[in-house]
Amino acid sequence: MLLLKSKLPYTILLFILPLTAYAQSGLPVLQAGTVSISGEVTIPEKLKKDSVWVWLTIPQPFTGENKRYTTLLDSKGRFALKLNTETNLSMCAVTTDLNMEHLVTVPLKNGQNSIITFSYSDDGTINKLKTNDNAGFTEEELIWGVTKFGEMQRYRSGKPREALYNKAFSIFIDHANNVLQERRAILNKPPFLSDKMKEIVFKDFSLAMYYGHVFDYYDEMVLNYSNTNDHKMPDSSEIKIPVRQDYSFLKDLDLDNPLNLYCFSYPDFTQKLLQNSTLDLPRIQDTPIPEWIKNVKGILAHLIGSDQGLFYDMLIGNAYAMQYDTELKPLTVKQIENIKNYYKGADLEKILLRKNQEIMQLARSKETVVVNNTPDVSPEELMSAIISKYKGKAVIVDFWATWCAPCLEAMRESRDLKKQFANKDVAFIYIGEPSSPRKLWERHIQGIGGEQYYLTSKEWKYLLDSFNFSNIPTYLVFDKKGVLKQQITEYPGNEVMQKHIEAALH
Repeated sequence: MLLLKSKLPYTILLFILPLTAYAQSGLPVLQAGTVSISGEVTIPEKLKKDSVWVWLTIPQPFTGENKRYTTLLDSKGRFALKLNTETNLSMCAVTTDLNMEHLVTVPLKNGQNSIITFSYSDDGTINKLKTNDNAGFTEEELIWGVTKFGEMQRYRSGKPREALYNKAFSIFIDHANNVLQERRAILNKPPFLSDKMKEIVFKDFSLAMYYGHVFDYYDEMVLNYSNTNDHKMPDSSEIKIPVRQDYSFLKDLDLDNPLNLYCFSYPDFTQKLLQNSTLDLPRIQDTPIPEWIKNVKGILAHLIGSDQGLFYDMLIGNAYAMQYDTELKPLTVKQIENIKNYYKGADLEKILLRKNQEIMQLARSKETVVVNNTPDVSPEELMSAIISKYKGKAVIVDFWATWCAPCLEAMRESRDLKKQFANKDVAFIYIGEPSSPRKLWERHIQGIGGEQYYLTSKEWKYLLDSFNFSNIPTYLVFDKKGVLKQQITEYPGNEVMQKHIEAALH
């Protein structure tokens, strides 16, 4: 499915107000902080079980992550957590493993103890939500705002597919914009949202669609060719490659608007922009920040329509975050010096150095990465040949891609789980393919570790077809005898995955 360009009107006033004015006007700003959140969940008898996990996800826009926290409800249905924040005001998505599909939104404020209560109906949906500070939002829109995002994702117009692979990039953008506007209409249907919540959800959806589709133009056009040519695959010469100037659509995305800081897609959008092969922005490495940002502005300023603003701050933080997240590599002495010289003790320095402490701890237990040659066998024998290398071990196979945000989020979450099996008969196998550019894939696997394989497109397609799945992340769990015990699409959480692995060990 192809998508969208958002022609949102610029809010010019926001561009010229200082950050203090943002804070005074109730808009979020980048700020290091913490939030205490406690709550109680009411569960009907029909849904009760021995243990229920609460999942909280909060955007960390400056370091390019949606940070996930989990905790068990106690016997009275209560929980309490302390969260790190990167904005003075945040939106936190909350759910439980009773129904992972229904998430509610809870506004959070730095330094404030947030108290929430919510309850489930018999059908597994959350029907009541109370918070000690709703930030001006209604109970109904906090319950259904994230659901609206999902409805926009699932919407299909039913119109015949249009061939776009042989047209100008601008035609693709116009088509994408029309699709986005169609989906925006969903926000005007009940349950009704306020104008502010509609704007936040639409921004969030727009950013997700851009980094998931427009930034991935080549693969989108391969899919478009296949869908409009009886599922045939194109010759590479039939797909045009965009150039930097084609990315002038960025100026229509209102990237400096502080409301973007509420969006769960903003961290992923910024990371994908930094990794985009068409823009080819330089890596920051040990380059002094003023020099690096000058080079970046030389590429982006005419595309974004500005050489100042919030988004350039976002790019700096996310440039270091690429190293953190992609390679699980702490800052060098020179990088720390550059950060301190540039920020001079300000909040953005605190955020980066706080994150660096976390990465230093994770790096100490980082699993060694092993890049394997693909076995020289037919596609039919490929999975058996891979599994046979790890005889006597339970094998967890992870199909993933560098562009797949849920894949990368699952890898972050599973780091603690893998530690528990570090000295046991378990092998973690990771399968990638050419939709993940080789150089980017090589950087990512440094932070993932484990046994890595990079298949051809043909090999990848055969395995997906033979195991009958098309979405990633997907996991195959084999026992010590090489027998497939579980196949799971979408990461089920550490608790569930741990049970599958322990069962495969017996």
